[in-house]
Amino acid sequence: MWKQSVRISTLVLIIVALVSLPMAASTVGGEINGQLAYEWDEDTASAVQTMTQAGFRLVLEDDLESLGKIHFSTKGHYDFKTSEGEIALDQLYVSGYTADVDYIAGRHIISWGTADGFNPTNYFGRMSSGTLTSGDLTGEPIWAGEATYYAPNWAVTGVVVPIFVPQTIDEQMRTLLADDPEMEFILGVIDGVKKPERSWRSAEYGVRAETNLSGWDVQLSYFTGFEPLPGLRLVTTIDPNTGMPVDFDLGGEYRRQRFAGIAAAGTVGDVGVWAEMTYGGPTPFEGENPLQVVSPLSVNKNYVQAVAGADYTFPVGNGLLAQGQYIYRGNGSLLMPYHDPEQELKAAHYLYGRLAYDFSLDSTLELIAVHELTDHSGLLMPMYTHRFPNSIQVQAGFLTSYGTDSEESAGEFSRIPSQARIGVTYKF
Repeated sequence: MWKQSVRISTLVLIIVALVSLPMAASTVGGEINGQLAYEWDEDTASAVQTMTQAGFRLVLEDDLESLGKIHFSTKGHYDFKTSEGEIALDQLYVSGYTADVDYIAGRHIISWGTADGFNPTNYFGRMSSGTLTSGDLTGEPIWAGEATYYAPNWAVTGVVVPIFVPQTIDEQMRTLLADDPEMEFILGVIDGVKKPERSWRSAEYGVRAETNLSGWDVQLSYFTGFEPLPGLRLVTTIDPNTGMPVDFDLGGEYRRQRFAGIAAAGTVGDVGVWAEMTYGGPTPFEGENPLQVVSPLSVNKNYVQAVAGADYTFPVGNGLLAQGQYIYRGNGSLLMPYHDPEQELKAAHYLYGRLAYDFSLDSTLELIAVHELTDHSGLLMPMYTHRFPNSIQVQAGFLTSYGTDSEESAGEFSRIPSQARIGVTYKF
């Protein structure tokens, strides 16, 4: 019922804005896009899927005089294969500034940290597994209020998220869970987990202080909120007479979690350098009954997340941009938030690389690579972009995975199917 009321309220809000804002907006923009993709499994090349989608994004902005600026955007898509579509609110916020304070309130994207895409200190960023394979690492907007106070040599930012909204399980994650017989059943469990009550006691908070030290941007931050996806645990009840298990219960909850973080960015000569690290975790599951064994499927202790990276533009032709990052996740996989309760959760290590070359102002070739250092699986994503006159852009790309794919030893990325795709976008 709650989810249905939210959808109805959102739809009403979109309709009202679509009717009223265009007449008042001083700026109107957006895009219309379409994408055609062919997807197949390397082991069964005959199993080819064709996916065709069309979508749009409409952006309206207007000045509110002394209050600042109002921004409204909505987006939608239609899948021709499944004959399903959706229109949803994208962003809706009011922003402004005074002599010392910037503020923004509403549904908007929050971007904290210094790294490129993989920001451990961006506690509010919702990065689904699908964002990694799409190459778009901007994250999803959330309802929040954010304000920054600027002093001469430092600044402090506060964020309040009054209503917690869980992360949506995208199709990529659903497919990965469905492909794993030991994990497929947890999808129904996730949908049944009770969400935190809608009150100020369930609000999320974050604070960040930053300054400049010898040319380096340094940030310290703290966050308290909830897990984007619920923590899950398996409870096994033991018969005291036989010592054998007699009952199993798989459930979970959205646990309160707390993190402290540090981030820094600067330059060493002509090389841009950044690093971030956070430490913290959720409230752990604990067994109170000696006849019950609690086996977590989620991280159940404090852990470290870290990233360190650099980029440099080589003087080749118009300039070849090379970027590399090392990513450490003490909570495990980038793609899979849960693990087998009978196995110990292990930290994951990744290398992320990006090469980009502009042949001209209108054409760009880019290659993104992600490599898992433990199981030696990875993704390769080359993409070519051409920008035509009249704001028309065409992108053609390819995605392929590599690594061992067997029942005994399966790489994290090896089960992702290969895909060739082409997209056209018209911006106005």
